[in-house]
Amino acid sequence: MAMRLIASGLQYSGPARGAGVTYDPPFGCADALAVVFLCACYADSTLLGILSGERYVWFAVDVVAVFTVLGRLSRLNDCLIANPWLTAWPVLAMISALWSLTPAVSFYHGLQLLMTIVAGYVFQLYFGQSRLLKILFWALVAAQILSAVSEFAFHRGAISGAGVWFGIYTHKNVLGGMMALSAICAACLFLDGWNRPLTGASFIGSLTILYLSHSTTAQVATLVGLCPLIVTAVWRRGSVFTGFVVGLAVALGSAGLAYVALHSDAIGQRFLEDTGKDRTLSGRTLLWQFASDQFWRDPWFGVGYKAYWESTSTPVEYLRYSIGQKLWFFHNNFYDVAVAFGLAGLILFGLGLAACLKRACATALNGQSYAEVFPLSFCFSLAVSINLENALFQNHSFSQFLLAALIPVTARGINSTTGSSDESGSYSETDVSVSSDFSLTAHRIQF
Repeated sequence: MAMRLIASGLQYSGPARGAGVTYDPPFGCADALAVVFLCACYADSTLLGILSGERYVWFAVDVVAVFTVLGRLSRLNDCLIANPWLTAWPVLAMISALWSLTPAVSFYHGLQLLMTIVAGYVFQLYFGQSRLLKILFWALVAAQILSAVSEFAFHRGAISGAGVWFGIYTHKNVLGGMMALSAICAACLFLDGWNRPLTGASFIGSLTILYLSHSTTAQVATLVGLCPLIVTAVWRRGSVFTGFVVGLAVALGSAGLAYVALHSDAIGQRFLEDTGKDRTLSGRTLLWQFASDQFWRDPWFGVGYKAYWESTSTPVEYLRYSIGQKLWFFHNNFYDVAVAFGLAGLILFGLGLAACLKRACATALNGQSYAEVFPLSFCFSLAVSINLENALFQNHSFSQFLLAALIPVTARGINSTTGSSDESGSYSETDVSVSSDFSLTAHRIQF
């Protein structure tokens, strides 16, 4: 049933709409299934006595995505071609099997990375940006409630010995990351005036659970991610108010920078103490040293996607012994890409990030609602995550999925603000663009 729903959605994106007309279909079965997926794809299934349950969730989504795109290959082709640098990531991962230390592992996980991105495209094409944002909001509200219930029911924070909340997830950083996303999503919808009692309560709940997770990375990502929303809100208040705020910010910023320059060592030490970190950032600097050493052994094309962590030819076991954890990534996307693909991978990774950021900026600048700023806020929060975690270039990654789902699909869509329709002719192909009300506009094109 789910495959029929999504396949039909890709074939017909709804009636064409003029500028200023918002088409917001009722919450249906497909929306409910999407909420369940977004809430469960990273959840700790062992709470229900199921081992590796998230794999089954992702497998189901991959199957739906495959059958959907098989029915509309032209639409998939449009998405892949319109996003060449993002599409190049899984292609490089699969091609790296040619020189990888573990060819089968690299190709298999590269294929999964491709399906993760394709699933994101399917979600965007079927639901549309505005509808997807509300689906994401409901999924994260469910995650908040279930996380609070799991903590009170299973006392996971007390069991950890540090009083750190894990919620329904396997690690505090995962819970923190989801709550960071929840806070930004709720803030966008609140500023747009959508169900403010609910979105306001969700925002407060997100920040509360974020604090209880003790995830410093997620807390910083939340602050950084909210910056575009704050700037946009100030800018839209008018030139006089904007000038006053900018002047005040420059004055306070200058004073702050001067103070930091004079007391940098003391401030850094105090910050690390307050956040429970040390100068190695919980061992990350040692990890990055291992990654740097490996990069210079194979600087051009690396050792292959995921090969460092699976091969017996790398010092991975020594790394795990030194860190004291069974790790599978370097807690830094740039180092992970550098080790896997060398300089070639870093170039493609940088181009993909730049392309996504460019489109997010264009959408935010040309838009009229705060929901249109959400992709840019998401990119800002990712700027923190990719330097301290492994949010992108990762198969079955929630952040990787959202990057494909939230960034506008087509380049033409960025500059389009009105919809056009052709009453004659069939919906043999639909070109997707972002309209002024941040909903997808269907341009009917006849072969």
